[in-house]
Amino acid sequence: MARPMRKNSVLKLGGVGALAVLLLGGGLQLASAAENTGSSAAQTVNCPTVRDKLPAIPAAAAAGVERELANLDEEIARQNERLAKQAANPQGGANFINNAILGPLKSKRVAVLDRIEINFNRVGAQRPNLDSLATCGLNAPGVASALNSSVKAGNAGTGANTTAAAQTVNCPTPQIPAVPAQAAANVQAELANLNKQISEANARLAQQAANPQGGANFINNAILGPLKDKRQAALDRIEIAFNRVGAQRPNLDNFAACGLNGAGAGNAGAGNAGAGNAGAGNAGAGNAGAGNAGAGNSGAARTVNCPTPQIPAVPAQAAANVQAELANLNKQISEANARLAQQAANPQGGANFINNAILGPLKDKRQAALDRIEIAFNRVGAQRPNLDNFAACGLN
Repeated sequence: MARPMRKNSVLKLGGVGALAVLLLGGGLQLASAAENTGSSAAQTVNCPTVRDKLPAIPAAAAAGVERELANLDEEIARQNERLAKQAANPQGGANFINNAILGPLKSKRVAVLDRIEINFNRVGAQRPNLDSLATCGLNAPGVASALNSSVKAGNAGTGANTTAAAQTVNCPTPQIPAVPAQAAANVQAELANLNKQISEANARLAQQAANPQGGANFINNAILGPLKDKRQAALDRIEIAFNRVGAQRPNLDNFAACGLNGAGAGNAGAGNAGAGNAGAGNAGAGNAGAGNAGAGNSGAARTVNCPTPQIPAVPAQAAANVQAELANLNKQISEANARLAQQAANPQGGANFINNAILGPLKDKRQAALDRIEIAFNRVGAQRPNLDNFAACGLN
């Protein structure tokens, strides 16, 4: 009896191995099931690409549109994983895939496409009609899903063009003096705005690399000029936050203008020197991460001390998604620092309040953003980095 049992165990392990191969592919590349499982090769979803069907994207809508395009690709990856599991372990009847995978996928795509349309409408641009792009079918076994991250803007039907390496903006880090506790929340909010502005500008530069438009001065006039104006307004509000609480108003005018990094080079980011956070830089087409260089303010609120994610060179096709998630990391740091400032001004909870109510949730949010950065690499066929060690933060 022992020998047949061992044989069955070997067969079961073979099936698990085949499934692992399918899952490691992220559902984006087709793999065949091992012979021992008896399962057929997995199909992948065949969804129309959206990026190449969009009209020119207004600068103010670029970040929102990029975020939703990434959502479409993430949903494709999720459903391809489900198809891989179905191939390895079939369940349901003849209509299972239509009812349990393609139907819900269409509903989710309708919601995302609506949000893309709203992004245009919100900034006063004509709202495109993307309804026809919601329905997906199935590719034959051996055919990978077309993704928005791997097509150029304005090249409908190609599905295989890759995006040229994009430049990133090079903005000076504001040198901010020690921030009074009463002004910390406002200062953090404006530093988050500066990082958001950098992310939006980098998304536009990525689009420009994929689909060049305008003349020689297009980047200066349409990206760097408006970015300077937005940064000046945010820096003015930081100065006002000092002045409002009776502190000396710093002069931050020299930190408004940004230049350009070469394709694949980095951005120093919008740092928060006075409140203990060095900010998020852009290294290698992406960001060096959301780091914390300082040691907080003596006698004022503490700040979070988060490790800088060590991200390898970012593929051009993944740059916009990685930029968006690095902006999320900075936003999370700003939000946590604002809560710490409130805690310093009005303590609440017991000894473990900061760990349980601030650092714990921050770790969870960072882990989710880091996972999405890893997925952005995997989606374009690059090796997926392991960023788990950069989720937990301490305190300055």
